[in-house]
Amino acid sequence: MQRGGKPWGMACRPLRDRQQDLPRCFCPGCGREQYTDDLPDGQGLCPACRRRADRREENAMTLQEMSVQYRHQEQALRGRIEELRRARARAEEIWQREELSGRILRLESLWREARDLAVLLEHYYDRGYRRNGHYTL
Repeated sequence: MQRGGKPWGMACRPLRDRQQDLPRCFCPGCGREQYTDDLPDGQGLCPACRRRADRREENAMTLQEMSVQYRHQEQALRGRIEELRRARARAEEIWQREELSGRILRLESLWREARDLAVLLEHYYDRGYRRNGHYTL
């Protein structure tokens, strides 16, 4: 049923020569040339850039979802800090206590940041909320 390696009744488009055809436009996202067969969207994006943008929108988190994640991080850090404090109290050597104190100090800094960002994201759209000056432009 095939003649010349092609199924009967199949329409074949002629190959385009990109060296001779002029591009219809250029993609503003990546700068790739677009020809008449590429069919860009309303913003002029090529199919690859549209797929990237769709994937990014699907994976995007809302600020409320991000605040929940920061709360979980805050709780995990707080638990680890308490474990290290108990270990520091049981430590017999001075150098062990100093090492644990340094780790606690670094984790407390991360804990404060996670806590502040969770609060900021929870109340980001509240009109009367006074934001922390540390996170404003």
